[in-house]
Amino acid sequence: MAPNLYLTGFSYTGKTAVGPLLAQRLGLGLLDIDAEVERRTGRYVHEIWAAEGEARYREMERQVLLEVAERGSLVVATGGGIVQDSRNREAMARSGAIVCLEARPETVLRRLREQDPSETLGGVRPLLQTPDPLERIHALKALRQPFYALADWTIHTDGLTPDQVAQEVVRAWRQLSAT
Repeated sequence: MAPNLYLTGFSYTGKTAVGPLLAQRLGLGLLDIDAEVERRTGRYVHEIWAAEGEARYREMERQVLLEVAERGSLVVATGGGIVQDSRNREAMARSGAIVCLEARPETVLRRLREQDPSETLGGVRPLLQTPDPLERIHALKALRQPFYALADWTIHTDGLTPDQVAQEVVRAWRQLSAT
């Protein structure tokens, strides 16, 4: 059984878009933690946050991660905040390689607005329910950056297509697997 390849990073850095490309290229399975929580609960992440709060969602997220860590041979697209819990970081480090996808806050906001042209950003991302989403992205990234920096490899996705990011992650995976 091969180790897992964990994709971490802030929202809209490319984890969900790149995951399927990587799984295909590396011959691994694919699991998106947010999608798995949604599948299990029958609710979207933002609905869980609204009804039960962030803490409850983070418990569900951690449970899925702990199960995934025991499986192996997966590309795992994680949620942007998963790295804040030391138990999650330990589970990922123990069971695979961690590649962080990074993007500037302005890029994150642009990608978010491209996906949600109505600009109801809070409906898509509960943590961005604020009059100034760019300021909130800066603040959240600053809070999480020390944890993102613990990744085995970091790829800056600004200006790259998902295919180009996948190519860089494959290169990183090969380097990490060789050590």
